[in-house]
Amino acid sequence: MPRATKCRRVCIEPLSKLFKVETRSDEVVSLCVEELESIRLIDFEGLEQGEAAQRMEVSRGTFQRILYEARRKVAEALVQGKSIVVEGGNYEVSSKACNTSKRCSKCKFFRENTPK
Repeated sequence: MPRATKCRRVCIEPLSKLFKVETRSDEVVSLCVEELESIRLIDFEGLEQGEAAQRMEVSRGTFQRILYEARRKVAEALVQGKSIVVEGGNYEVSSKACNTSKRCSKCKFFRENTPK
């Protein structure tokens, strides 16, 4: 019997959940929130997979599977001219600051503690 999957930790809910192509195609690729978070951490924040996995509170292998699936879906949308919708998934929004050495630019806890 397979183990139950635990929730993946994300820093914030995505602000934009629909990325529409200019063509009249109604085809859509669905990207779940944790897949978007994996792309954000690796490709936007520039983290290593080990630290990104630690942030999402999953194993490095699980993180790698999430990332590869996310990149495959984004590539499909770009190559085939499909829109991307971000919805669903198995995640929880962080309720505390990351316990890692480097804070990300989207961390709400980092901004709350920054002097004005």
